[in-house]
Amino acid sequence: MKRWARKSKNLIVAFKIFQNWRMKKRFAAGQIVTEHGSSHSRKSLAQSLAYIEEQFRDYLTYGELTSEQLRGKKILELGFGDNVGVALKFLTAGAARVVCVDKYYSRRDVAREREIYSALRDSATPEERQLFDEAIEPGDDIRFNSSRLHCLNGLDLDAAAAQLQQDQQLFDLIISRAVIEEIYDPARVFAAADKLLVPGGLMLHKIDLSDYGMFSDGGMHPLTFLTIPDSVYRSMATDSGIPNRKLISYYREQMRALGYTTRWLITDTLGHGPLEPHQELSVLDSAYSRAALPVINEIRPKLSRTYRRLPDEELMVRGVFLVARKPESQSQVAN
Repeated sequence: MKRWARKSKNLIVAFKIFQNWRMKKRFAAGQIVTEHGSSHSRKSLAQSLAYIEEQFRDYLTYGELTSEQLRGKKILELGFGDNVGVALKFLTAGAARVVCVDKYYSRRDVAREREIYSALRDSATPEERQLFDEAIEPGDDIRFNSSRLHCLNGLDLDAAAAQLQQDQQLFDLIISRAVIEEIYDPARVFAAADKLLVPGGLMLHKIDLSDYGMFSDGGMHPLTFLTIPDSVYRSMATDSGIPNRKLISYYREQMRALGYTTRWLITDTLGHGPLEPHQELSVLDSAYSRAALPVINEIRPKLSRTYRRLPDEELMVRGVFLVARKPESQSQVAN
């Protein structure tokens, strides 16, 4: 029955509308525990460690950051999920403090969480272990030193930003991975993040522009989610954490309005798949466009009005890594 339902577009839409309604009611009632974001519960210890290392390496590689540049920096991580492994990597690299914010509290296996932290500590150098121990005690009851590592759950970014601003906290670096696309109105997120970022500060966001397998895992076209009318999709996506359907031009406009200097690295394209290493759109070989074109043409007449007339380049991009630098002064925004 479940397999059959996955192949029905209408049933998927109906279920997502129900799921969205349920998530909205649960959050309004203060019920923030969810399976969403519990990625490490499905991984072995080796896989968890590799995933944490991959995220940390991506931030350093594509953000063009060195350990020396991280020393003394304050970092805000959005949507940290079921563990703070990435935050610990930044702290052991010399960051002064990391604050982790998540609207929900991802259900977790505390024993596995301790196992991950212990393994991260074991793999660290003596100097890094000292920094690790200043941030966390991974005993029977995991404890964080809030002056070094602080977690905020149950707050959307607007509320978290207000609280952090009240405490006069600003950050040198704001990071996220597969989080921004789950927020229905990312413009509010970027506005809040901008208020928390120091002049000249950096934002690094890896943004998934695919359908999360919502329709494509059932054998449907990967752009099926763009065929659903906006009014219907809104009922599916405002609170459920499914992709918001904002494409690369939307994010470009957000950064332009803020006056940020940006680099756009493509992580995945239609008809090809993941790009490792990620590549700037301007240097992508024409072969990527040729691979995407027949896939796009197959469904373009069925796309909703919002997407039907978009250029092929817009529709072929399935993921981006955004590197955005805040202006040093307000005059730079005006220019």
